[in-house]
Amino acid sequence: MKILPAKKIRAEIKVPPDKSISHRALILSSMAGERSVVHNLLESGDTLSTFQVMKEIGARFSGDFERMEILPARWREAVRPLDCGNSGTTARMISGLLAGTTGLHILFGDESLSRRPMKRVIEPLKKMGASIFARNDDSLLPLSIKGGDLRGCVHDLQVASAQVKSAILLAGMKAEGITTVIEPAPSRDHTERMLVSMGAKMKIDGRAVSIERGELNPVFFQIPGDVSSASFFVVLAILHPDASITIRNVGLNERRTGLLRTLKKMGAEIEWMVEETSPEPCGTIVAKSSRLTGLEIDAGLVPSMIDEIPLLALAGVNAHGSTVIRGAGELRKKESDRIASTIENFGKLGIGIEEFEDGFSVEGPQRIVGGSVDSAGDHRIAMLFTVAGILSEEGIEIAGSDSVRISYPRFFQDIAEVCR
Repeated sequence: MKILPAKKIRAEIKVPPDKSISHRALILSSMAGERSVVHNLLESGDTLSTFQVMKEIGARFSGDFERMEILPARWREAVRPLDCGNSGTTARMISGLLAGTTGLHILFGDESLSRRPMKRVIEPLKKMGASIFARNDDSLLPLSIKGGDLRGCVHDLQVASAQVKSAILLAGMKAEGITTVIEPAPSRDHTERMLVSMGAKMKIDGRAVSIERGELNPVFFQIPGDVSSASFFVVLAILHPDASITIRNVGLNERRTGLLRTLKKMGAEIEWMVEETSPEPCGTIVAKSSRLTGLEIDAGLVPSMIDEIPLLALAGVNAHGSTVIRGAGELRKKESDRIASTIENFGKLGIGIEEFEDGFSVEGPQRIVGGSVDSAGDHRIAMLFTVAGILSEEGIEIAGSDSVRISYPRFFQDIAEVCR
């Protein structure tokens, strides 16, 4: 697909439902003791993987992704291997669920997911008593899990990861005693928020989260728009010379708004207003054409914008001065090596960015003339260079653009509406 520049942008939009919250709603509502109702679930490649795997192991769903009723699961041993597709959230979170569920289960994924690290989940689950085997020294899919009796213990994580934390908490729901997760920095807390709203026996003390076995109450709520999806339109608006975009009903959990806070420090004309607070903060974002100044970005903000960091490279290309980010080595373990993919593709456009093992540095402003890039099958990279194409002088052709279906199936239709 070739993305062409746009002269003027004026739009008010809604973005798709939050992917992270949709995964958790499908899993946690199935663990409740009574019927739950969830509105506005994201229907995308990743969430459909969770939906299908959960059905295979006994979850009971009715309705559609606009309004879904979820009955208490009748857990069972899967009769076939469980296909997680491209979804790391599916593979990691459901590993935690299965570790305490009787039966033998096999999880596998596509080629990309089969390269992503699983050892960080497997080791703590084994510590709790789970029997798990995986490829390549227990670090890669496919993996087999023989569920059974678990014991609670303390896990001191080396890397802040909401997926790992969530897997451990799900296992802790089925373990004897108390399970505690301690993170080096705060990661997304969607799992904790939902568990609290469902009456879980939890204690949150700074970077430590503890849980013990107990019954969950049903949930009844509507999932807000995904701030990660919204971020592409935010960056488009502030970097375009004649643009204003309003995004409504979008999640504004402060552990997901690191990009907004960083762009604000760079001089972006961007405002966000929280209009609802429970179980997740959500509201409106307004972003307008801005003049940015580069800065050295606080590594402590990385967990709160891990999926949006490649957009900071694009912001840095357009900002005045130097933009530097470190502490983002986790990007190398996503659907692609996002540090390498970002820098390599900008290089194809004649834009220079200095690469670090855990981040990058870019001097701006630099012209984006145009050219061809390859998404490497990564939806975030395809979306990043779509925005770059609109900002370019001659347009950008993107190979692998269909990867956007993983998180945002209507992305190109919405882009066309915004640029109309």
